[in-house]
Amino acid sequence: MDPRPAADPNSAASDLKAGLPLVTLITPCLEAASTLPETLMSVARARQILQQSGEELEHLVLDGGSRDGTQRLLERHAARHSFCCWQTDIGGGPYAAMNVGLRLARGHYSHVLNADDLLLDPGAYAAFLLQARRQQAALLLASIGYFRRPDRWLRARWMVPSPPRDPALWHQQLRRGLHYPHPGFLAETALYRTTGFDERYSLSADYKLMQTLLLRPELADRVQICSDPLVAMAEGGATGGWRAILRGRRQLLAINRELGIVAPAWRRYWGKLRLRLGPRPAPIPLPDCPGVEGWRR
Repeated sequence: MDPRPAADPNSAASDLKAGLPLVTLITPCLEAASTLPETLMSVARARQILQQSGEELEHLVLDGGSRDGTQRLLERHAARHSFCCWQTDIGGGPYAAMNVGLRLARGHYSHVLNADDLLLDPGAYAAFLLQARRQQAALLLASIGYFRRPDRWLRARWMVPSPPRDPALWHQQLRRGLHYPHPGFLAETALYRTTGFDERYSLSADYKLMQTLLLRPELADRVQICSDPLVAMAEGGATGGWRAILRGRRQLLAINRELGIVAPAWRRYWGKLRLRLGPRPAPIPLPDCPGVEGWRR
């Protein structure tokens, strides 16, 4: 028997009555002054759109002790926008910062948005959240796009298909290596917080968390899918290089054994490799983020 508490289907109504945010976005960062403005502005735009429906959003930024101007930027942004709170000198790396964010989160849903990524379509993002709560979804999966700085064009897209109607078939696929991109993953905060990021896995804690939740049988019929890319993810990062892939292989082997996943450790990286080496779709421009240039002056 699973000792973890089941999500309360009435929690959405309780949150609404209590005036709690619909979603908490959690952004770990370190020396991110050159990329963070776009992240902040895209979140601010999503908040404006949600407010039109009477909803609220909160943004938690957890800084690891930046010395490049990131903290000055956050001071200015938080002074203008009360929905954004930040802390600094968060030690232990990005997953530790994400866990701090989950402990502080007040939103019905939580979403990790890294400091070099941005919401690709804030309007569609807001609509996705509103629809998910109406349908009492517990886990949300959205497609994402990849771009490489300094270009402002999406270079590839990871499209999320709808899972099979048969939950047993879907879980069989998950146990054979089916996985989803973490930047497009949202979950009810209570579920996200209870599971948390296993900080022993410095490169793959997000993979373990997502697979753990997606494999829970009682949540199989509470998954919401968005086939349109909602998040633009910058290529590279801690898990983007070949050295990181090689180091991460051991972690994936351990996680797969722990969760009963029979896929080879390389399976998680195959999608990234295919996107890098395969034919690219026609590029589309990233959205403009009004106010970004002002941050850089």
